[in-house]
Amino acid sequence: MRSLSSLSIVVALLLGASTAAAQPEPELPPSDPPPEGDPAPPPPPPPIEPPPSDPVDPVLDPPSTPSPSPEPPHEEEQRPPMSEGRLLVSLYNSGFQWGISPGVAFANGKAGFLLGMNFGYGFDTGPVILVPGARLMGYFLDPFVFIGMPTFKVVLPVDRFAPFVEGGVGPGYVDQKAGSPDAKAGVALMGGGGFMIHFSPSFALGAHASYQVITGTGFKGFGVGPILAIGF
Repeated sequence: MRSLSSLSIVVALLLGASTAAAQPEPELPPSDPPPEGDPAPPPPPPPIEPPPSDPVDPVLDPPSTPSPSPEPPHEEEQRPPMSEGRLLVSLYNSGFQWGISPGVAFANGKAGFLLGMNFGYGFDTGPVILVPGARLMGYFLDPFVFIGMPTFKVVLPVDRFAPFVEGGVGPGYVDQKAGSPDAKAGVALMGGGGFMIHFSPSFALGAHASYQVITGTGFKGFGVGPILAIGF
């Protein structure tokens, strides 16, 4: 009996040893390998593709043209400033003006007194001043002569010195004797010139010479004298 119990103990020990050998050992998690040198850089991000654009219709979406750049101002528009004398000439001869021109007249071998009154409206164009106007003139001779005509004057200013030329066509009247049938009328032609010196915007002095002819009357006269000009 004792030997049988000893045998059962041995069998039990053998079974326990076999059961322990049959059980697998638990696996440990793998450990990270030790770093060797610098870590590898992360991979670059993938390229971003642009969104698809709509096709351009050449009819509905014409190509845009750049707007033209503004042209620089022309050189002739940039005028130099006027001198004081040139400004005086412009102020008097631009716009409305009038003047009185007494003088001495010579016609048909006779001398007499001449009195003229001028009216005009001037336009300053820069190089010259254009003055359309009218003139009334009386020759106090024997016979008396009266002329009234539209005129046109061109002034060529040089600082305050203003030479000019002018001409006109209009009616003329020759009175041989007051109330006599010898009085005649015709077409008066006038050409002349002179100069003026302007001292202020409303006052100037000068000299004038002119030659007049009245067709159909035989009158041919020459007049010369000073000019007194007053402007507003």
